[in-house]
Amino acid sequence: MTNYAFSRLTIDTKALQANYRLLQNRVGASCLVAGVVKADGYGLGVDVVVPALEEAGCKFFYVAQLEEALVVRALTDHPIAVLGGFPEGCEKHYRHLGLIPVLNTVAEISRCPADLPAIWHIDTGMNRLGLDPQEVLPLLQTHAAPILMMTHFSSSDEADITPSQKQVSLFDSVAPSSVPHSICNSSGIFRNDLWHRSQVRAGMALYGLNPTPEMKNPMQDVVKLEARILQIRDAKSGETVGYNRTHALAADTKLATVGLGYADGFLRSGSNSSYLYWNGQACPVVGRVSMDLIVVDIGKITGIQPQEGHWMDVIGAHQNADQLATSWHTIGYEVLTSLGSRAERLILF
Repeated sequence: MTNYAFSRLTIDTKALQANYRLLQNRVGASCLVAGVVKADGYGLGVDVVVPALEEAGCKFFYVAQLEEALVVRALTDHPIAVLGGFPEGCEKHYRHLGLIPVLNTVAEISRCPADLPAIWHIDTGMNRLGLDPQEVLPLLQTHAAPILMMTHFSSSDEADITPSQKQVSLFDSVAPSSVPHSICNSSGIFRNDLWHRSQVRAGMALYGLNPTPEMKNPMQDVVKLEARILQIRDAKSGETVGYNRTHALAADTKLATVGLGYADGFLRSGSNSSYLYWNGQACPVVGRVSMDLIVVDIGKITGIQPQEGHWMDVIGAHQNADQLATSWHTIGYEVLTSLGSRAERLILF
């Protein structure tokens, strides 16, 4: 990568490691914090994330698909569990690479060799992947017990823990205490200490997203995203900006065209709704986000003025990924996992 890239992504591995240690300290020594590194480490790159987490003490990883596990296996010798099930014909890959399937159906449990360590996933309220609770006890009578039983919260990011408590109660009614349990995702870790059990699965919180949206974020920011100003122009009142003329200027102003677009993960839903920052000053995105470019109104900036070639802050001290997501009417997960490959990547060790 040359230093002529239009955008620059900085990943702070020390912050990532600090987040891991914060979570491990919260759950205590009797509970293992597993690192969820699916979707290429939530968009940050498993080649960066996995070694950093391993150095911080992470000894168990989760991915979504077998193909992801193949990549992560080249980076760590620690256990890797695959959330997406156990496709037919894949047994040799799991055995050869020491991968752990998360079994979601009766058919998968029946197909899984008895001597292959596996996790059973019990659906307690998502109606997505997982066993029906009533299937668990009969399966335990005819199959070897798994190394772990897990479930997944539907809404632990909400302050009202009632739905999550109902899920835990349903899980506990069928999952024997003799088998280790994994219940909590990132948000669940902060909701009830009794839910920590043997293992928690930390994803978004590791990468700096807020696991408790109604409170101040306890996690450190891991990602900074900047974009380069390519051109600055004066524009007149009444003129329009971008495709399909979705923004008409109410007054004479100055516009900056910035090298960032939906091909870089800046979603089109940010059109006429998001902000970039220059020296802490918010500059609105005007007009539609295009594939490679966005336009921001810099006409109200005071003090030092931006110039062509300067960098504007997209994610950073003045706007984190969760806040940018709000302007896109989405969640921070989508912001991070949408990050494109064209940005220059700076890794802070």
